[in-house]
Amino acid sequence: MIAKDVMEFIDRSPTSYHVVDNIRMMAAGFVELDPAEAWQLEKGGRYFLVNDDGAVVLFRMGSDDPETMLFRIATSHSDSPGFRLLPGGIEDGDDHVRLDVEVYGSPIFSAWMDRPLSIAGRVLVHDGDAVRSRLVDFNAPVVTIPNLALHLNGEVNKGHVYKIGKDLVPIGSAAWKDGGFLRALAELADARPEDVLDYDLYLYPYEASSVIGAEEEWIQAPRLDNLATAYTAVRALFDADAPADTTAVVLITDNEEIGSTTKSGGDSTFFANTLRRIARGAGEEGFYRALARSFILSADMTHASHPNYPERGNKSCAPVLGGGVTVKVAASRSYATQGMSAARFKYLMRTLGLTVQDFANPHGQRGGTTIGPLGLRHLDILSADVGIPLWSMHSVRETVAAKDVDDMYRAFVGYFRF
Repeated sequence: MIAKDVMEFIDRSPTSYHVVDNIRMMAAGFVELDPAEAWQLEKGGRYFLVNDDGAVVLFRMGSDDPETMLFRIATSHSDSPGFRLLPGGIEDGDDHVRLDVEVYGSPIFSAWMDRPLSIAGRVLVHDGDAVRSRLVDFNAPVVTIPNLALHLNGEVNKGHVYKIGKDLVPIGSAAWKDGGFLRALAELADARPEDVLDYDLYLYPYEASSVIGAEEEWIQAPRLDNLATAYTAVRALFDADAPADTTAVVLITDNEEIGSTTKSGGDSTFFANTLRRIARGAGEEGFYRALARSFILSADMTHASHPNYPERGNKSCAPVLGGGVTVKVAASRSYATQGMSAARFKYLMRTLGLTVQDFANPHGQRGGTTIGPLGLRHLDILSADVGIPLWSMHSVRETVAAKDVDDMYRAFVGYFRF
């Protein structure tokens, strides 16, 4: 069951940097490309390219004949909402340290309280005559964010507004006082404390993913949004054989949860430039012709109908757990889906014998968006937004149906072979 592989991948991937590093280790037989070097691509070759540690493009090269070349692209993202540690953000207390964090994206604050939390990310170190990026993970429950006791906050169950810098301050051990945190971090990075120049560190829940339900039909895990679709897309690229003329591509971007306007985000020119380099042999005209034949599946999670709040959904388009992969539509075009792209995806699902659901935001509510519409700013390709329905999106732990994760993988395999 691919869903259990997703759980293992999530548990190994606490940050976007670890996501990309784990994909790198999975990509046996793929050649890593250097953006600063000239590329020599061969038909049938397997390649990948990392962007700023947190984004990756993987592709299997098809034909670059301008008469037949096309792309089959799946996109997803590697980041999830949470808390980022500020540089120098360790404040010594009498018997503890307080960590100064800022909110990353839009997490559900209350879900992070009173849990065992760890810290992971990358450390930038001075190494000889260069700056090196090194992955780190404390891989232990080193901090927590304690609630104020009910006796001291009697209104907490009537709706408490959690404040960053006050309620949402992680507490760590006194062992990190007097520079102890920096020394521990440097040791993880295999560096001297004085060589640590900066870091990108994030809190994560130190709890393993779980299979739940009387028939073990659900998965509950952190970062299902959006590692459930990121992993299944990458795994499908490895497992599916595309037609000879098709260049099969997976793009995993970073920073989607904060708007994608970064070097490694979905609103940068990185991906469009990469496709141009892939299609160089077809020439400029051939590249534009290839785009006209191509398709993008933008894969993200989507809201399932909540059993306790059915009125908070759109009754016409309310997907359920276990009901299958979902097509996301919006008249505002906050999703990339259009009638033709939705129809082509639904036709694919019909040929694969898979069920498909529709999602639309509740009336009068715009809801979220994805990297799908952002990609259309840079590439003229027919696109559809699809996803896996889940409960508790942006919570510290989310819930999906294992069947839907398996269906997403099967849909990706069929898509690359189509």
